[in-house]
Amino acid sequence: MLEEKLNSDTAGIRLAPARGQVADIHRLVRERICLLRYPPGTLLSEKELAAEFEVSRTPIRQVLQRLEYEGLVETRNGIGTRVTGVDIEEFRDIYALRLRLSELVGDFAASGERALELRRVDGLIDRARRLASSRNPEEFWMINHELHFLVNGLIQNSALRDIHDKLYFRASRVWYSLVDRLWDEEVAYLRQELAEIRRALLAGDMRALGFVQRNYISFGLSRITRLSEA
Repeated sequence: MLEEKLNSDTAGIRLAPARGQVADIHRLVRERICLLRYPPGTLLSEKELAAEFEVSRTPIRQVLQRLEYEGLVETRNGIGTRVTGVDIEEFRDIYALRLRLSELVGDFAASGERALELRRVDGLIDRARRLASSRNPEEFWMINHELHFLVNGLIQNSALRDIHDKLYFRASRVWYSLVDRLWDEEVAYLRQELAEIRRALLAGDMRALGFVQRNYISFGLSRITRLSEA
């Protein structure tokens, strides 16, 4: 049941190797939050989630605790666990830190199986190309999601990898909620970013890869700031 649920909810998303029920359920609930299937303010019931995934409430409680650490939910006595909101000022702060962290990626990243990494990027490039004729915001998010997993997986420093992952998901909800209003521009930038990341991987230049990420995070922040102030 859990495996079927994961497959249906995350079609097209590369899952990391299975590490047990808690990791799998956490991954799925986090994706629902970031795709706004659970909008800010949504109350997440331990009982209902346990029934849905056919597990006890203990692993669900562990999932919610992990999501709270990541800043995606908050638990209050007498109220329960709700999905947090992200305002534009907090979003800017998160992006400012992501900019600095991206500069460190090249110092702590190492290419593994370059042929496999290039095949994964080529697959994302092909999917991004099809977005031009198919307006699919969820597929757009999934491509970015898989790109994040690829880059995050190259980071050898566990502390940097953890915060790099955490901040990506913290920021993604605001960005995802606005992407439809900037569709053509966002798709064009995504295709350019993927092409530049492919060149960096092909050259085995991890510092270049980090700076590609930094540049496109900066471009994205500028576009979203412009939109929010319009």
